[in-house]
Amino acid sequence: MNNTTPRSQHVHTTATTIAQSETEDEVSPFFIDLSTLNEDSLDHLRSVGLLPPAKLPDDDYDDANDNNETPRRSNDHFNPLAIRLLRSAHTAYLVNALSDPLSRGFVSLDASHPWMVYWCLHSLDLLGYFDDDDEPSSGSTSGLMSDVLADVEVLQKGQLLSRIVSTLGACWTEVAVDILRDEVMGDARLRLLHHQQLEQQSAATDNTTCTVPQQDSSYTAIQAGGFGGGPQQMPHCAPTYAAVLSLSIVASLGLSKSNTHPYYKAGREALNLLSDKRLQMYAFFVSLRVDASQLYETNIVDSTAFRMQHDGEVDVRATYCLLAPAHLLGLLLDDDNVYQHGTNDDANTCTNSTNLLTTSSISRHIASCQTFEGGFGAEPHNEAHGGYTFCALAALRILNAVHTTDVQALRGWLARRQLGYEGGFCGRTNKLVDGCYSFWQGGAVAVLDGWLLEQKHTDSDSMETVDTDEQSNEILFDELLLQRYILLCAQDVKGGLRDKPSKQRDFYHSCYNLSGLSVAQHKVCHTWPCRDVDASKRNDGLNEMFGDAKFNVVGRTDPVINIRVERVQFMLGQQFHDSDSD
Repeated sequence: MNNTTPRSQHVHTTATTIAQSETEDEVSPFFIDLSTLNEDSLDHLRSVGLLPPAKLPDDDYDDANDNNETPRRSNDHFNPLAIRLLRSAHTAYLVNALSDPLSRGFVSLDASHPWMVYWCLHSLDLLGYFDDDDEPSSGSTSGLMSDVLADVEVLQKGQLLSRIVSTLGACWTEVAVDILRDEVMGDARLRLLHHQQLEQQSAATDNTTCTVPQQDSSYTAIQAGGFGGGPQQMPHCAPTYAAVLSLSIVASLGLSKSNTHPYYKAGREALNLLSDKRLQMYAFFVSLRVDASQLYETNIVDSTAFRMQHDGEVDVRATYCLLAPAHLLGLLLDDDNVYQHGTNDDANTCTNSTNLLTTSSISRHIASCQTFEGGFGAEPHNEAHGGYTFCALAALRILNAVHTTDVQALRGWLARRQLGYEGGFCGRTNKLVDGCYSFWQGGAVAVLDGWLLEQKHTDSDSMETVDTDEQSNEILFDELLLQRYILLCAQDVKGGLRDKPSKQRDFYHSCYNLSGLSVAQHKVCHTWPCRDVDASKRNDGLNEMFGDAKFNVVGRTDPVINIRVERVQFMLGQQFHDSDSD
């Protein structure tokens, strides 16, 4: 564990080099060789859970507890100095965040309700908090207190999931939008939504004939909607992303159980909410389009960007935050059968339907945000940044347009963001390590490496050929060093994860440290979405593990969407019947 990597050396001393040296001083005590510690120090590490309990003579050390930790087999190699993920402490911290009232200081996050739900729920899902929960044993006569407590815990988890759905449902807000009539006529989903709303208006006014748009009107009014940061707040792309991902997790958890399981009701409610609102979300996303060629001085004539909200900022976060939920909800599919009711003229109008969220102008704008360094900025001509790079790359992956970028420049920029001494990632050139970039940068590497592997395994000539000498599906960074940084420097012994040792724990860094840990632990799929959801349960699906491998494994996150691959697979397997949603 002792860090043999040399520390940074600088030709000139600047504010940046001083900050870097101070950060290396800060993390260096965490890289101590544990074999040099005395027994009292080791006992302290054991007491907080960072090391396994001391092995007793002839002990088969099945030392798992009831907090979702995987028991060891008696023939496993025992390493008394193997650092552990503080699974129990992190779980307690996150469950309390979702269950107990927050302190007054959280008023600053009043516009981030869905985000807090997502950060905590996804983190718990990665930790396996909801895994292997059997249905309560009704009428059990065992009398074992452990069985009774287990049943109560499952019921409490089901109630928690139901409260999550209720909270997110309260954040839904409708908004009237005007969309060009020709676009409504040419897009099957918009056309269907408009007809449904006309029928509802007709039923409400006892009219037998639906009102049709005026033939000379350039725009059609549609009631769209999205999730806001809290109840009665305006819809916004970012909380909509967080809400849809959270509801997808709940739906997958609940509907993978029997209809008598405590999770099932919440899962059904979550899926119903998504099904009921998906077309309105589509209209909301469409209404956020901006002609980027009118905003920026670029040579690209036809490019489409998106606002985060009406009258909000334009950047690649918005593009990603609407494409990811649209992908999960089947809104990016070319569906010849979307329009299933209406007149024959209506059906004929939609024969050659255009999906306004998959046009090539969108990927052209994203590609224009790539900088000379290789990463992506929020807008054209901005500095390359880890968060925006992830959003840009993941959006291009969803659109199947990664080949439109300078892949080798991007690959190099991402690789250079991992810091040699600390092992974690920084967000920009000459910036400090931060635990959240374990996912923003590490996840981007996983997205890009997955695409490169897919290129190697495809015979299609329609995609650009990329020269790569990769011999396996190992990820393009030192995954062991990243795991080391997260487990040694980012864990708070009281629960939760953080930016670096001098910073406080929070929900955001807990989520993205654990997501980065997942990316570093699991091998990259050569297809996306990943079809081999059980790979993480086999040794061939894991990279080399840092610390206590049996206890440290977390769930496998989908690097493009950032929920577990099982949740993505569940959502993509749903058959949303647009014609029945009225």
